Amino acid sequence: MSNEFFSTSNRIKETPFTSRNNEAGVKKYSVYNNTLIPTVFKSLKNDYLHLTKHVQLWDVCCQKIIEIKGKKSHDLLKYLFCRDLSNIIPGRAYYSPIVNFEGGILNDPVVFCLSENHFLISLSDSDLFNWVSAINHTMNFNADVFESDRITIAIQGPKSELLLCKVFGKEIEKLKYFRFENYVFNNDNVLVSKTGFSKQTGYEIILSKNQTGVILWDLIMKEGVDLNIRVGCPNMIERVENHLLSYGNEMTNKNFPQDCGLGKFCSLDVDFDFVGKSALLKQRDKGFNKSIYQVKFDLDILPRPPFFNNLPVFNEGKEDGRVTSVVWSPKYNKYLGFLIANKDLVQNQKNYSIHNEVSFDIIEIN
Repeated sequence: MSNEFFSTSNRIKETPFTSRNNEAGVKKYSVYNNTLIPTVFKSLKNDYLHLTKHVQLWDVCCQKIIEIKGKKSHDLLKYLFCRDLSNIIPGRAYYSPIVNFEGGILNDPVVFCLSENHFLISLSDSDLFNWVSAINHTMNFNADVFESDRITIAIQGPKSELLLCKVFGKEIEKLKYFRFENYVFNNDNVLVSKTGFSKQTGYEIILSKNQTGVILWDLIMKEGVDLNIRVGCPNMIERVENHLLSYGNEMTNKNFPQDCGLGKFCSLDVDFDFVGKSALLKQRDKGFNKSIYQVKFDLDILPRPPFFNNLPVFNEGKEDGRVTSVVWSPKYNKYLGFLIANKDLVQNQKNYSIHNEVSFDIIEIN
């Protein structure tokens, strides 16, 4: 990455693997949780085709981690999240939206349960540490809450299991989705979970030491040569095709979880309070009137590069939403994107258009 095009500072961090990304020929970076994340290596389409056929190693240290420990840490966790985490089990990971007191989504992290009172919250792109710290303090949970120095890499793609078996052994084959195990590597503990931001099968590895991470990175690249491994990154085409939502793109704090197909992760009937519960119950009484759809359409005048945000959608000539994360799909040979809209869209779709002229197909995302 040339400093001619991008400047880092104390507010925008490199990672222990930024030099490895540069050596692999990264073409574009973005900033996620104030940290660099690669977005394109060869090209969006080329990266996509490789990811869906082979295996890639990703630097996802931008998934910052909040660590919670202490006697009342589980009580804090239950109060923070709208998903019922009262019976979580060590060794498992939980996709768990977190909302504000108005019921708007603040983040959609994965929570790792290390033990009865020790948890990792792996964040999507939004500042959440101050929120968690403030809730902990004002509600007198008095848990130990800190921004962890742990770092994360991901192995994604259909050959990822073959690769990790070469590195950690055949036991990897027994690991189920949203489960994790601890392994010793370089005299250091590493956490290997069957999770990740693709639908191609994959794993994430959480490490405590940068040096261990770099040694492991180089070993994975060496062991993956015969599997056609490449350094890669989360791919926008792959995620949109497979209904993977991105906080800040598809949903914001203006949306309830139920607007985004995430109502199943929102436990409104539990017998304890949590942040946003009363607001969500009131809205449930009124009715959750929105849903999220994958949109498919053709549009000859779409500019390049082949993805962008916020294409306006019109209902009988009046703007009534925006299509986000628009990308060209090789699988469907159409443009795809996401749209949060009123549920009457299904019945009245003929009245809707993109750019006031283009009709589209929709699939509701549950």
